[in-house]
Amino acid sequence: MEGIDTASLAAAGCDKALAMQLAQLAQKGDTMECLRLLRKHRCDLVDAMHKAQMPIDVCDWIIRKVEKSHA
Repeated sequence: MEGIDTASLAAAGCDKALAMQLAQLAQKGDTMECLRLLRKHRCDLVDAMHKAQMPIDVCDWIIRKVEKSHA
């Protein structure tokens, strides 16, 4: 994993355990497993983002509904 350091992994939301696992895999030269874990982590982040977005969308819907009823 040339060019990927612990600061980058931390900025990507990787916890210490995942960062250590990725470092060990990189040291072994297991690029495919590194990519698999990074892609899984990305999917987890996207899922969390979608979960966080849902209450915002509902709040926006309520705001529009209240605005329409008082227009």
